[in-house]
Amino acid sequence: MVCELVTNSFRHGKGQIVVRIFRDERDGLPVVEVWDAGEGRPEIQVENYAATGGRGLLLMAELVREWGVRPLNEGGKVVWAKLDQP
Repeated sequence: MVCELVTNSFRHGKGQIVVRIFRDERDGLPVVEVWDAGEGRPEIQVENYAATGGRGLLLMAELVREWGVRPLNEGGKVVWAKLDQP
């Protein structure tokens, strides 16, 4: 999951990449955040059986409890994913 988020940030984002891992205070579950200065938002692609790539986010979404994207006030975005168990 971390590799997918960082790879997407590297390939499609912009500028420096920051990775932050912490435990959510509300439910105790681990959260991974990946920050970059790019404005683009990751989207799960329609499955294409002939494609040689583009399945990573779909697979990651199946393995985590939840994930999302939030914009940063200074520009860019944070893509985050919450794991199901600590």
